[in-house]
Amino acid sequence: MPTSSHSATPRPPFMGLTLADALNMAPAMLWHIDSAYGEITFCNEHRLTGQSDALRLMLKDPRHAASIAHPEDLDACTTALRSIRALHPVSLLFRARDDDGEWRWLVMLGHPVPETAGNYVGLLACCDGLATTLLGRGGEVPLAQSIELLDTPVLLVEFANRKVAAANSAARNLLGYATPDEFPPLDMLLGSAGTPYRNSIFEQLIFKASWRGTLPLQDAQGRALACSLHLRPLAREGHNYLWMSIAPVASAPAPFTRFDSGMAAAAEALQLAIDTRSALEAMLTHQPEAMQAEGLMLSRIYPEEDRVEVTGVGTPFAGMEDKASYPYVGSIAENLVQYGLGHLVVEETTRSIRPIDWVLFIPRNVHSYYAEPWFENGKLRYVLIYCSTAPAAFPPGGVPACRDMLARLADTLKCLEGNAP
Repeated sequence: MPTSSHSATPRPPFMGLTLADALNMAPAMLWHIDSAYGEITFCNEHRLTGQSDALRLMLKDPRHAASIAHPEDLDACTTALRSIRALHPVSLLFRARDDDGEWRWLVMLGHPVPETAGNYVGLLACCDGLATTLLGRGGEVPLAQSIELLDTPVLLVEFANRKVAAANSAARNLLGYATPDEFPPLDMLLGSAGTPYRNSIFEQLIFKASWRGTLPLQDAQGRALACSLHLRPLAREGHNYLWMSIAPVASAPAPFTRFDSGMAAAAEALQLAIDTRSALEAMLTHQPEAMQAEGLMLSRIYPEEDRVEVTGVGTPFAGMEDKASYPYVGSIAENLVQYGLGHLVVEETTRSIRPIDWVLFIPRNVHSYYAEPWFENGKLRYVLIYCSTAPAAFPPGGVPACRDMLARLADTLKCLEGNAP
């Protein structure tokens, strides 16, 4: 009896690709900046033809632009790099010198990431490759299909009747509704907020074009799920929508190692300090056990004078002068204040876009650090920075570790400087 044979279904050319594979196919250098942590991440391995890692270094440290950009384009390139750090959109066509000394036309594009604060994405590409890519993109993708590409839960709500017009799979999975039609109207979805509060949300959307806040959303089982929401109006495809991005409120991260058993010894050692350096040496010697920092730095903050004054102890800072002065703009202190951070962990300084990292820490082989601020009368007075020559020496997340000891250090410094009340 003859047997039937079935040929294998042709495999679409892009099936099986990972996100990394897809990004590496892009004819451009793609990058992402987290401004709060002053870090740049390169999202693919693309190398521009005839270009070395100098372009990556230029994005990290704009001082390198002078050796790369054409003299006629240098001012525009420097301005664009400053705009990137200020999270402003950038579109620049400029000439850059390749490894053979030839000039090549490049395009640099950058834009803040919608829905998030302090995040920025950009690309750097040879013009021919970019033009080919843009011309081949074709027609505009319908909005309902576009939101399916997002990992963030997103709803599109008709502004007039408050009905959910589209929901991506992330939103359906989060709230347990199989289709957009099963979602209740927005007023019911936000039912626990109360009518006056919902009305205030809509008023803010009309007059300020955006609303952010935390509210419980009703899932398919009738339970209230605490979520962080961002709503904004969107006119598209002949409709007036509300774009609603949703993030479930995460549980608090595990605490960072605190001063505990070593606190008494550190406090006793501080009482014996005769100057700032010996006070810092006491803090370094009696640091939380899990930190294992090799250096400790104290930064005194003078924002009105645009400067910080640093003193460091330990191996990375051997031979460094006390109270060395650096600009406040581009410092760790500026980041802590600008983003309201209780502490800051940098896992790898060579990924940093913060100027202070390139002029102070990287030359001293500091690869990671933990920084915590100390405020007096509502103003930032000190930043204490534990440093390591190893990357990722301090776990990210968690809560500030040094607050109690920072208070003791601040009191000690007041006494040493003759400022005790």
